[in-house]
This record gives sequence, C-alpha cells and structure tokens, in this order.
Amino acid sequence: MNIIALMPATEAYEILLRNWGGLSTMICCMWEEDSNRNFITYVPPDVPHNSAESYCTTCATFEFLGDVRNGILTQKTLDNTTTYWVNLQVTDDLGRSSVFHGGYNSNTCFHVFGGEGGWIPRADLDEAPYEECQKIRDSK
Repeated sequence: MNIIALMPATEAYEILLRNWGGLSTMICCMWEEDSNRNFITYVPPDVPHNSAESYCTTCATFEFLGDVRNGILTQKTLDNTTTYWVNLQVTDDLGRSSVFHGGYNSNTCFHVFGGEGGWIPRADLDEAPYEECQKIRDSK
C-alpha cells in the first residue's frame, strides 16, 4: 500500500463503518484506497502518521479509533473527486483475511464483522444504506 498525502481537502467522502460484532482476539483494519492502491484515508494530525493506530483495532469494538459515535466509526477520504475502495483486513494468530469493495464516488456505509472462519479469520464488509448509519451515528 502506498501512502500519499495525509491532509484532506475541504470536502471529502465519508465512510461510516458500523461494528457488526466480532472477536476481541482478532484485529480489524479498515482503510480506503484509490484505483492505484494508494492509501487515501484521512489520518488526524494527533495520530502518528504511517501508523496502524489510526485504522486498526480489536474487532469487538471500534471505541479506540478516532471518530466513533454510537458504535459507528467515521472515516474520510482526502477529497471528494477520487473514486475509492474500502478495505477490511482481519488478522489472528492463524492468519489474515481481506476483503474490499469499491468504485465509490459518494458517501457509503458498511457493516463490519471480524471473527472465526475456520483456518483463516472471517472478514465481512457488507454495504448498508448510508442514511441508516448516519441516523444511528448522529442520534443523541
């Protein structure tokens, strides 16, 4: 994965990731890339750059990542003109499993699950209506 700029433009696509359960023994990493596989997830200035701390956590909760409200993690791309792909990688002691969905040019939402899948971990990234996740995230 190539890492390019780390500062967002004024407008950016918003990716909402809803934790759909998972195991605390698994590590879930979520990020966005462009068509050339460049890392285009905005990393906040207070997080060490080039660090998995900004986009990896236990699959059981997203609470230790940046912008999490009501169980919804909000990530942003660097601008709102670049077509992007959403990546999920799940790792445990036995291996790693990855899945990605892409070709997006709008805000999106996904249900994220990282758990047991036999010999390798299970990585589920299921698209959901953006408005559904936005409503949950913004409720008080």
